[in-house]
Amino acid sequence: MNETVIQTRDICKTYGKFSAVSNLNLQVSRGDIYALVGQNGAGKTTLLKLICGLTPASSGELEFFGYREERQIGRARSKMGCMIETPGFFPYLSAKENLECYRIQRGIKDAGCVDRALQFVGLADTGRKKFKNFSLGMKQRLGLALAVLNDPDLLILDEPINGLDPMGIKEFREILMKLNREKKTTVLISSHILGELSQIATVYGFIRGGELMEHLSAQELQEKCRKYLLLNVDDAQKAAAVLKNQPGCAFSVEDQNTLHVRQGYEKPELLVQALVKNGVMVSQVYRSGMNLEQYFVSLMEGKKHA
Repeated sequence: MNETVIQTRDICKTYGKFSAVSNLNLQVSRGDIYALVGQNGAGKTTLLKLICGLTPASSGELEFFGYREERQIGRARSKMGCMIETPGFFPYLSAKENLECYRIQRGIKDAGCVDRALQFVGLADTGRKKFKNFSLGMKQRLGLALAVLNDPDLLILDEPINGLDPMGIKEFREILMKLNREKKTTVLISSHILGELSQIATVYGFIRGGELMEHLSAQELQEKCRKYLLLNVDDAQKAAAVLKNQPGCAFSVEDQNTLHVRQGYEKPELLVQALVKNGVMVSQVYRSGMNLEQYFVSLMEGKKHA
């Protein structure tokens, strides 16, 4: 069983009468790349701030690396690196000088951590170039270098790829995958750039109005979004008996008139021919399914999924 790194139980954050996070239960296991997906204003940043200790919870419980007491959680956060919103850097200092300031401020004794962090995010060759002259992608990578300065077991990132061009997004994605693969770093990342999340996430949490709507593994989400051939027939059970004899055909009976064929539908005309030949009337045949973006939109609109 995987170790639980973060566990929230009915955690809430209210501002007056407004509830930014409401009775939210989140579980992140060691080794996950957990994608927190939601629209702007859904409560993603507030939740991450609660986890990072940047704002207190109104109610509920937070468990961190198995610890529940506030003092223990505070110590456990030393294993965490985070990038919430844009980190503050000195514009007239270089990348190395900026990180050196943070290293001293945080009391990190290992001076070599600065060079290692810069090397890891691809900024080792920036020399004396000032931060104010960095591209947006370089600034984001320096923010990530700051987040991994203490070689954390857990990395929390809030919308880290906003505003990056395609090449910057690709570079950032590759760094995160390298962290997860080589250093076994657990990653909790929020974003609404779904195409990118689908390339790295192992678990998804969909958040709307401060509530966690759904929690799915990447495999479960892939299954829900899987393409299939929809068949409308006069007798689904009779059709099922015919399809059982078709090589490589995998299907499910949805109701008395509908079947979903998930494998072996590359040539749908052959399936229809077999059905008609065996006395099954076919009224509709079409390919269906959805991608991550379509699934997200339908979930945010309150539609249910089978």
